[in-house]
Amino acid sequence: MVETLEFLADEMPVVLTSRTGSGEVHRKTYGFTGSESDLLERGLINAGMLDGPKARLFLSLLLRSGASREEIAETFERPFGD
Repeated sequence: MVETLEFLADEMPVVLTSRTGSGEVHRKTYGFTGSESDLLERGLINAGMLDGPKARLFLSLLLRSGASREEIAETFERPFGD
């Protein structure tokens, strides 16, 4: 799946979230193929504290507003509430 995700991330914004329902996606905990640090290096966007459904809604709003991939990545990087 890693190569597929990398290909998709080159074509469109792909957001990496946690399946736990709460908690932040780590950035450099593991370094193996398919780990969060590997996927982020391949161009996926870290969802931060957002779970999957919230990140999906937020991404769809950003896409509908015409945000570029760079703007989307920058927006997900900002702490919410700022």
